[in-house]
Amino acid sequence: MSISEESKQPSFKHLSVLRKALSQAHTGEIVYKTRDEKLGQLTVTIGDLINDEETTMALEQLLTESIENCELISERVDEKMKDLIPPAAMIKVLNDIKWKPKTLEALKATFSKLPPINVKMMPLHRYGYSDGLTYLMLYQEHLKDKSFTTVKFFNNRPAFTTLEQQIKVLVLGYCLGLINPKVAAKAQPALLENSEGARRVSFANRILDKIRGL
Repeated sequence: MSISEESKQPSFKHLSVLRKALSQAHTGEIVYKTRDEKLGQLTVTIGDLINDEETTMALEQLLTESIENCELISERVDEKMKDLIPPAAMIKVLNDIKWKPKTLEALKATFSKLPPINVKMMPLHRYGYSDGLTYLMLYQEHLKDKSFTTVKFFNNRPAFTTLEQQIKVLVLGYCLGLINPKVAAKAQPALLENSEGARRVSFANRILDKIRGL
């Protein structure tokens, strides 16, 4: 009996494990096994990854190969770390990572299942991320649209942006806890909506103009 098409589809549940470890400031180990039986592990310290060659190689393997099993063995740090620096190893890997077209499409399909999202702003270029512009565009679009989804992000991709660039910012933002499902909020006064929302969109536009050199 042949393997069903469904079982052949790659799973990206390990991204949720990585997200939990990094965004919730865990300390411990992420242990995983690839479909071809390779074993690996990543040490997490208060939501951060060591920026060394061994960690970079393990993280790249976790993000690019088909993962059979992934588990977080850790404990939560009692005190919330409000100003965690984005993991240098995560940014380093995503700067250079290359996914196969088939994997990109599978990641696109996975992220397309997310409900409307909120996006937190963070100046990722300060931490060495090479494509802060794409992340800024994601943030800007979410400000303009209360029902903004990843599907809209994919559908509105400008000509100068690739699918891989979009996937990278989604993986980065998701794993760092910067991208979250939108929670229905109580209705706010129209004045607050118009003034605060407009200022935030205007601010994002000014940053984009500077980056583009306009």
